[in-house]
Amino acid sequence: MVEHSSININVGRDMSGVFNLGTISGNVSNTINKLPESPDPNQPGIKEILMQMQAAIESEPELPDEDKAEALEQVKVLAEAGQNPDDTALQKAGKTAMKILKGTTAGLAETTKLAVEFSKLLPTLTPLLLFL
Repeated sequence: MVEHSSININVGRDMSGVFNLGTISGNVSNTINKLPESPDPNQPGIKEILMQMQAAIESEPELPDEDKAEALEQVKVLAEAGQNPDDTALQKAGKTAMKILKGTTAGLAETTKLAVEFSKLLPTLTPLLLFL
């Protein structure tokens, strides 16, 4: 009689999370890079603000990888909305993305880098995306 045994190998959550986070980050960067640069070097535009937001999300140690991935997806939505300012559906998705990003920082201490950055960046970004 022949016995067959199988071995299950589970990749830890951290391993898959890092890979997915890197893929998501790359997709976000590609989408942001399609936006035009600010014509005024002293005044950041949508592209520059979204790049700062992406960097703040990626470097926040208090934010779990799952939340980083969700926040990065929302930054991508904002970049897509910025590319298509006349698309009503994207503008609506952009408004939702802003709410999700505000909610993401609500659970963090006000002194975290991400909370501090978002408190400056989100109000600056809103008028640029015409979400008023």
